[in-house]
Amino acid sequence: MKRDVTRLPDRGWAILAAMAILYIIGLLCIYATEVAKPGLPINTIKQIITMLLGCVVSLVILRFGYGWCAEYAYVIFALAVLALIPLVLARYVSFGSLIPYRRGSYRWINLRFFQLQPSEFMKVAYIIGLAAYLRYRRNHRTFRGLLIPLAGSLGPMLLILLEPDLGTVLLLFAMLFVAGAKMRHFVLLGLVALAVTPVFWHGLHPYQRSRILGVVLQSDSLRAAIEAEPEKYSFLATKQQAREWSVSSGMQLVRSKAALGSGGLTGHGWASGTYIEYNFLPDKHNDFIFAIIGHQWGLVGCLLVLICYFIIVMAGLEIAAGTTEPFARLLAVGVVALIAAQVTINVGMTIGLMPITGMTLPLVSYGGSSLLVNMIGIALLLSVSRHRPFLLASRAFDFDEAENPDATLRFEPTMHH
Repeated sequence: MKRDVTRLPDRGWAILAAMAILYIIGLLCIYATEVAKPGLPINTIKQIITMLLGCVVSLVILRFGYGWCAEYAYVIFALAVLALIPLVLARYVSFGSLIPYRRGSYRWINLRFFQLQPSEFMKVAYIIGLAAYLRYRRNHRTFRGLLIPLAGSLGPMLLILLEPDLGTVLLLFAMLFVAGAKMRHFVLLGLVALAVTPVFWHGLHPYQRSRILGVVLQSDSLRAAIEAEPEKYSFLATKQQAREWSVSSGMQLVRSKAALGSGGLTGHGWASGTYIEYNFLPDKHNDFIFAIIGHQWGLVGCLLVLICYFIIVMAGLEIAAGTTEPFARLLAVGVVALIAAQVTINVGMTIGLMPITGMTLPLVSYGGSSLLVNMIGIALLLSVSRHRPFLLASRAFDFDEAENPDATLRFEPTMHH
């Protein structure tokens, strides 16, 4: 059913306002990194075009509602998985310029006018698929029942070039928690994860280990201890790696923190500062754009960005809490978890609290696939906020009669805002 796309509740307009501010800040930062270069600001132009495309797709989603996602959820998930397979095959079969080799991996499908990153689209497909699976099931409340969504998560994670995908894990746990999974099962899964950590660690590539170890190797005293007693700390790094860390594997982190800290309270101003004028910080327009925000606008700019994300997350949680339809609630929670996980990981790696994973800052960083996927996610969230169907069922995820003996079939009309 088609709907008036201009009808949104107050929390929907709050999300749109925060989203617009984030996009403008990101666009200003991307342009600032190109303003000193000769020629057209290609990255800025591409970001604008992607935003316009995202607006068109978002309007279509708002026009027809989120219901079609539930109907075709498994098809969407299967297509997203299929799109990942060529990236794995590219390790063994050459696809030429269609799937280029960049930064030690195959992540992009090089279309004529667009660099498609299937792993980004997998995020929203994963949310839709998991929401469809969990919406009316009670078996996820047993440990055996958790194995199916876990298997569905491991498949995409392994296909994404075998890289640890913390964002997907956070998405899975958030949606299982809202669907009613028991806390003791989460604890058991955590213990299993700890048990297999040594096997997982030995399976990582050297560059992946160096990213994870970067968090602890920031310590000057630890690096000094490794240099003094290399045999004792051989499981962490060699003597040479410790000595050269700040100019090799730790260079990005060192410069990111320096750029962020140099902004002080109000920063150097737009398109100003050493880290804007010179190419000291690689990936400053995408992975490390939060450091550039702090460099240009200081603590004030960083707080503004975090407040915008806080508004999106809190409004999103209100939307999820305000709907009794199981698929809609899980879909809303999944989108909120997606945004929150990306922000946490990106800001965490920028300030040295988390490993450098290549996670972009949603709606801010340069990247067509990332921007488009996050706009699609927010469009689905807004669709949930404006369409609250009548529900003839028990309360969402209220399945266990032993835990709730008073549970009965209820007819609950929900209000349109």
